Amino acid sequence: METTLENQNEQTPEELKEKGNECVKENNFKQAIKFYSEALRKSVTLGLDLHTISVLFSNRSFAYLKDKKYFYALSDAEKTIELSPDWLKGYFRKAEVLKECCLYDEAILSYGRSLKLEPTNGTILCNLKQTAALCNRENMFEKNVPFVGAGCGLIFAVIIVILDQIAVTKKSMQNPIFMVALIMILSFLGFLIAKLVRYFIKLQRKGLIQEPTQLSDEFLVFEQQSTERNDEEEEIPKRRNRYNKSQARLRFKKGKS
Repeated sequence: METTLENQNEQTPEELKEKGNECVKENNFKQAIKFYSEALRKSVTLGLDLHTISVLFSNRSFAYLKDKKYFYALSDAEKTIELSPDWLKGYFRKAEVLKECCLYDEAILSYGRSLKLEPTNGTILCNLKQTAALCNRENMFEKNVPFVGAGCGLIFAVIIVILDQIAVTKKSMQNPIFMVALIMILSFLGFLIAKLVRYFIKLQRKGLIQEPTQLSDEFLVFEQQSTERNDEEEEIPKRRNRYNKSQARLRFKKGKS
């Protein structure tokens, strides 16, 4: 879907949102993000209500998620919650991002928050059950993997001992204590390596939602617009309050005299 910048400038936030929705249906998520971002910029400029803006954040969060930009998707979901805390979509979007990043415990909490707002929602219930099952499987895997690593170390150590006894002419491991020590050391190493692998996998998953070194221009649209508006609002009282209270009283006395 091709749309020039000039055409975007002529369109309303609602029209831009619909263009973004069409792009999502066509799986053109990058273009959808641009339309939603432009709609956000115009919504802030026009001073539209917070719920309208939160809908745009929710839609853009979904587009970011599908584009596998998890930090941006999570940030937009949290912005949706901030602007419309009584709307379930923000919590649902956040849960979807966390689930995609395999952060199941946090995803379950967000699904739970959205379910509180609409207890009979079948989609949320289905996703919550699915995520809970994934979480249970992950916990079981977390418990078992270190012992699997230890078992691999044990097998490797036993193979070394057997080969030393059978295949080597001059046996280097004649002392049983040394054999047992070797088996225990390699088993422990297998256990430790498995634990380290799981630790780095968790770090990698957390890294998916960490802030990138340079934020995209589309993402910064709302922040820039909000900052400009806040600066303007702060400037107005500065212009009005040219004098402090003591100066104002002094000028009032001089005027009376």
